[in-house]
Amino acid sequence: MDVVRRMSRWAKLSEPGFISFLFQILLGAVIVLIFWILDGLLDYLLFGGRPLSEYLLASDSHEDFALVLFLVGGLLLYSRRAHRHEAALEQALQAALDEAQKERAKMESIFEALGEAVSIQDADLRVLYQNPAHRRMTGDNIGRYCYEAYRKESEPCAGCHLLASFEDDKVHRAELGPEASATGGYVELIGSSLKGKDGKPLFGIEVVRDITARKLAEKETAALNAALTHQTTELQQANQELEAFCHAISHDMRAPLTRVYSSAQELRGYREQLDENGRFFVDLVHDGCVQMEALLDSLMVLCRVTEVELSCTSFDLIPAAQEIAAQLRQEYPGRPVSFLAPDGLTVYGDPQLLRVVLENLLSNAWKYSNKVDAPVVELGTQRTEQGETAIFIRDNGAGFDSTRAGQLFQPFKRLHTYRDFPGTGLGLATVRRIVRRHNGRVWGEGEAGRGATFYFTLPG
Repeated sequence: MDVVRRMSRWAKLSEPGFISFLFQILLGAVIVLIFWILDGLLDYLLFGGRPLSEYLLASDSHEDFALVLFLVGGLLLYSRRAHRHEAALEQALQAALDEAQKERAKMESIFEALGEAVSIQDADLRVLYQNPAHRRMTGDNIGRYCYEAYRKESEPCAGCHLLASFEDDKVHRAELGPEASATGGYVELIGSSLKGKDGKPLFGIEVVRDITARKLAEKETAALNAALTHQTTELQQANQELEAFCHAISHDMRAPLTRVYSSAQELRGYREQLDENGRFFVDLVHDGCVQMEALLDSLMVLCRVTEVELSCTSFDLIPAAQEIAAQLRQEYPGRPVSFLAPDGLTVYGDPQLLRVVLENLLSNAWKYSNKVDAPVVELGTQRTEQGETAIFIRDNGAGFDSTRAGQLFQPFKRLHTYRDFPGTGLGLATVRRIVRRHNGRVWGEGEAGRGATFYFTLPG
């Protein structure tokens, strides 16, 4: 321990301040000694008669020496106090420098941790600092002017975002393309400023973001939108042509069909005069006219549901369903179908178009269950896996092959023969078009010989 104390004391004695203090003491002693010798030598030269040593040791010389010693001591004390004050100032300055260094290190740590590329520039746009992300993006340009380093210009760029921030103290943004940016891609520049108490700019902080991916995505989105707009225009034109075609077919074919139908009706009055083959062909023409009339009516309905504007409101679907069921019972009096439905089912949509949906689905359920002993048709709701509320119409009739479910809603596609189940093949296509106009979806599930269930949703 003694050795440690001696080494500690020697370390303190070796400090620059203590050495300076010893030097001042020695310097004062030398000054006093020189003054003492000069004083004795001056008395010896002026008065003489005695040896020089007596003048040096005379009492008045001691008094002078004491006065000089007092002055030198005071000077030394003042010098020591000034030295301590200077040491305290140096210590405070060092502490301030250490604190500033810590803050700088903290700031650099924050900037280095950021994913953004950050640089700091002085009021003359000279680069003072770059974080690693900025150096990776633009290279090491510390000490260079930004316009020289990034744009190969000899003076500040026109419309510089940092100079604008220096003027109004606001955040300014700019975007550069591959032809102007230092990265060779699209970048976004965000500039802000730090000003002193006098309002003059001290530093400019610049954040550089690589927005190449975003710009390419925007261009791709714009191209897709343009293509989609073009396709939408073509689709609208095709729909208009299809509607015009449907109208032309429905109207232009109705007149000759009426003549054929009327002739077939007249020929049926001559059944007794015709043989069996003649009666067969007359009935065949008559039934074909009836089927064609139904097909034309279905085409008109399909065109009408496309043209009509939606007039949506909230209403109860059950009264319309009960009315349609009553009409179907009258059309098929020999078929005791049990119809099950809830007391109320409020939906949001176009009442007229949704009635068409019910008419098609309920008539299909009635038709395809005509060969079972106890036909049952049910209307209700069910929660889907996607969290939607789906309205369903279920029957226990003929059903269908589930592997061909994708053909159900295609126009003129039939999964059963016309002889077994007459129809036009447009009912489900009309249902799908109406449901899609309500931004919903429709699908069917079934099994051959075990009935079918058709679902549709109405997001509104």
